[in-house]
Amino acid sequence: MGGESYVFMLDNHPECRTYLMIEAVNESKYQSAAENSMFDILQLFASRWQCVRAETDAAREYKNRDIKEAKYLDAIKQREQFIDNMKLVQQLAVEMSNLASLDELHRFAVESIREKLGFDRAILLLLDMKKRCFSGTYGTNEEGDTVSEHHTQYDLHQLEEDYINALFEGEQSLVIVDDAPLYSAGKVVGQGWNGMLILRDGDEIIGWVALDNYINRLSITSYQKQMLESFGSLLAQIYIRKRQEQNVRMLHASMVELSRCMTIHDVCRSAVAYSIKRLGIDRLAVFLTDPECTYMQGTWGTDIHGNVVDESYYRSETQDRSIVNMARAHPNEVVFEESVPIYHDFNIVGFGWTAMTMLTNNSGEPIAFIAADNLIKRTPLTSQLREMIRMFASNLTEVMQKTSAQEAVHQLNENLEKEVKSRTRELQQANEKLDLMSKMDPLTRLGNRRMLEHLLEDLCCKHGGDVVEYGVILVDIDHFGLFNNDYGHLEGDIALMRVGNILKHHAEIGDETFCRIGGEEFVLLVTNKTEQQIATLAECIRDCIETEKIPHKSNTASEYLTVSIGYHVMPFEQNNFNFNTVYDSADKALYLAKDQGRNLVRGVTDDLIIDASKKVTRSSARATSH
Repeated sequence: MGGESYVFMLDNHPECRTYLMIEAVNESKYQSAAENSMFDILQLFASRWQCVRAETDAAREYKNRDIKEAKYLDAIKQREQFIDNMKLVQQLAVEMSNLASLDELHRFAVESIREKLGFDRAILLLLDMKKRCFSGTYGTNEEGDTVSEHHTQYDLHQLEEDYINALFEGEQSLVIVDDAPLYSAGKVVGQGWNGMLILRDGDEIIGWVALDNYINRLSITSYQKQMLESFGSLLAQIYIRKRQEQNVRMLHASMVELSRCMTIHDVCRSAVAYSIKRLGIDRLAVFLTDPECTYMQGTWGTDIHGNVVDESYYRSETQDRSIVNMARAHPNEVVFEESVPIYHDFNIVGFGWTAMTMLTNNSGEPIAFIAADNLIKRTPLTSQLREMIRMFASNLTEVMQKTSAQEAVHQLNENLEKEVKSRTRELQQANEKLDLMSKMDPLTRLGNRRMLEHLLEDLCCKHGGDVVEYGVILVDIDHFGLFNNDYGHLEGDIALMRVGNILKHHAEIGDETFCRIGGEEFVLLVTNKTEQQIATLAECIRDCIETEKIPHKSNTASEYLTVSIGYHVMPFEQNNFNFNTVYDSADKALYLAKDQGRNLVRGVTDDLIIDASKKVTRSSARATSH
């Protein structure tokens, strides 16, 4: 632009310097102005500029400090609120533990999340892996009120991918999806965050609580997430315990109810009435059948209005009925079909699910069928309901067998004078059946202490001077108390049944019978077997039980449920047999197996000198390991 250019520094701040630049200056005029001190005013400008900048910086610093202080106070407040909420969660856990039923627990959980923990909406959903679906219990509508969701059922594939991944691939207990569509009754009603609070029983998924912020649209804090995770963990534990308690109460009450009946006819009527009133089943019927399962004979059932009615007039063949064939293929299990016609007296009266289970006696022969459906209330067939039907059917089987035996005895007594000879044999068979049931452990179907005493009495009745090798095998489940603590007594009973089935298959020759003599202790008395044969048998039993692969996370010897086994073999003259001597030695061998790490077989063999005229004495002993 011509002339001279000048630069004047207004502010020498280290982070942001400020300059005034002037171009095309007339040098002569500049010199004249400088001589007359006319540029001193620029010093005032610079000072004022720096004051303004300092004031601005100070204001900014004050604001930043206030922001930090506000965040700190908010954090303290949220932390205090979190501590209060955690106390509230513990209080809610106590209240949930005192609820009388699972249905009350479902409703209380939903309302607690909303009213006590401060979230907008929630719904408790239960997962059924066998059907690959989930069903509702209680939830929250668009107005924030509690509503029943028992009629709802959804396929598992309808869930978002994030939720499916969290259920089956991760170990998360809480998943939050932001900017997600919010649903009510299957329809989109808005947008916000959506959450899944997963409830687990170990590795098994029970279900989850779905939450959202539809009403107030508030964001969720990290403290709230921690509070939800704690609540979910406690809810899952309480749910598992309540479910087990409810099943046990149901089993006990049904056994008491059914055991009062004196005839099979009355047992069937009581079973139908109890199922409708206590189990919450819409309709149920009991059908008798023959050992070849060629027909279904009606007893008592339910009409289309849910009334208990006599259906002894009903009779049909079992051929070409798909659900009957499924029940025959899977005895004592609950099979089902969904979205199929529902029949009454051979006529279609609706559509829904039908379920059936075939009852078998101790010999595995069919004795009856239980059929159920949801004609009236249309409620989904949940895994919990199937499990209740299965356990109820087990009780009904036992009562029907006992009642059938009692009826046989009663019938024999009535006709005793008319047909003494022909009926005496039948009466003896019925009494033997009752006697066998009294000597049988009801859980494992093995012998009990009475059976062991019976076997010993038979041995004591044998007289003679022949020397016989007597052996005792003691089996004890490793850390079974810890197993019950980890998995519950219901799973403990199932484990005992599975172990009992294995033991049963290893003692089916002659008079050899495994007997359950304690909570987790079993004994087998064998004769005329060598030490090596008994050792091989004991090792086979130990291996089969471990191979069953029953999970046992607290077992120090394996990741599966195992047993420790001790045995002892001694020769005795038949008239001098001493069971306690052999048992005590086998017991010592058992404790040796436990002391050496469990999941082992240990035996003690005694070299005996036999005094044919008086007694048996012991000369030496050695411990052997297998």
